[in-house]
Amino acid sequence: MKRHLKKLILPVALALCVILAVSAALAESTLNGLWKSGCDLLFHTHNVTVKGEASFSLDGEKFKTMQLDYVQDGYRSYYGLKLLTPREDGSQRETGWTIIADQEDITVMEAFYPGTYRTATDAAQNTLLRRTVHLDALTELGGLLAAQLEPMLPEGAVTEENTDGGAAVHIALKGDQIPALAVSALNTAAGYLCNRWFSGGYDRAVIEDDSFAFDQYITVTQALTDGTVQWKLQGVDADLSLDSQGRLTGARGEMQVQSVYWDGAAREVAVQFDFTVSDYGTSRVKPFDPADYGVQLFWDWIREQAGEDPEGLDEDAWDEWIGQTVSLLEDQGFPVHPDASLGGWISEEGVNVNITNVGEDYLCTYAEDGRLLSLQNMTALWLQSEEEPAADADAEALQSAEALIRAFIAKVNPPLAEKLDSLTPQSAIAAEDGSRYLTFRNMAQDDAHFVVRIEPSLRLEYYAVIGEE
Repeated sequence: MKRHLKKLILPVALALCVILAVSAALAESTLNGLWKSGCDLLFHTHNVTVKGEASFSLDGEKFKTMQLDYVQDGYRSYYGLKLLTPREDGSQRETGWTIIADQEDITVMEAFYPGTYRTATDAAQNTLLRRTVHLDALTELGGLLAAQLEPMLPEGAVTEENTDGGAAVHIALKGDQIPALAVSALNTAAGYLCNRWFSGGYDRAVIEDDSFAFDQYITVTQALTDGTVQWKLQGVDADLSLDSQGRLTGARGEMQVQSVYWDGAAREVAVQFDFTVSDYGTSRVKPFDPADYGVQLFWDWIREQAGEDPEGLDEDAWDEWIGQTVSLLEDQGFPVHPDASLGGWISEEGVNVNITNVGEDYLCTYAEDGRLLSLQNMTALWLQSEEEPAADADAEALQSAEALIRAFIAKVNPPLAEKLDSLTPQSAIAAEDGSRYLTFRNMAQDDAHFVVRIEPSLRLEYYAVIGEE
């Protein structure tokens, strides 16, 4: 859970900051100040509050709204993210997380499981984003490119006014006013964001001919991040504010970018944003207390939901689901102890079966027709470990893991097996005990996620059909 949930909190905000920084870096007299302010905020500020909202539209139709509430207080932080996705019936689907970090301890509250929380651990972090070698190289390159872009700007594209205790900067660029070098810088940043934070296939979409059509993806976000081969900055109209110390205090405006898909189709993406940055040095995050949020530990909630005969199932039907789950787990190398606690409940997703061994928790979810939708080993070591690029994994290990996944899906979810055209390796994970794992994702159709242990022995650790996000 450590990396899988936490890394989802700031990707959209980071994308906005990077794209905005690329645009802001075009400024003449304010170039150095704006670029430095953006980098300082993301990588070097230890106490700050960032709040805001962004909405995203495709060809004039809104497909996502993001609301962000982030507070950094030294090695303690609060992340609140709400995502709203329009439905065809006019309603909105709400997803999101609240994550509180305190040194290495992390508490996660998901909108998908209201009233509950889970715990994990991670390396302590006292800035919005953790610096990496690649990010350092990109920020340095951005500064160098910005200097080269100065003379390419039309007069009046960037204006600056002094305000009480600070400065206000307005950026307005459209179409041909945008230098080609700025578009190239945007694509470099977008490729990094797509691969690292969105787990997209930016390179794969360029070099392979088996990419999926746009309408094959579950969500617009997946389609854009996985199939776009080039981004073209079409226009920026933004206002930025800085305080007397040159620190960023706000950014609002609108951007238009064009997504050029692998099949040559062009789509217009518009982003409207309004963010405030405040309370430098005075931001505070309270230690996590379940009573403050009205939540209980996820697995305590699971056990409360469990019963001998879940509502809606008779005893014989429940026994069949239990037997099916025990057989499934043992086939995958998860021995079920004779004294294991068995429970389950009916939800919108289907039939949920929870089996608790001594120190181990397994959760399986089935569709009404018997298809397995998820298998979660919630006590696995990979949940507490760092991820690395899957590109460094051994080719033989990748092939073995993919073969295991296909054999498993053919058994537990045949309709999905028929649609499982390609699997995208996402990351490699090395746990503290020496075990190693690979993660995969099938972006099209049902958007399935997999984690396979490759050492000390081959075993499926996690599987879930995510569906619409």
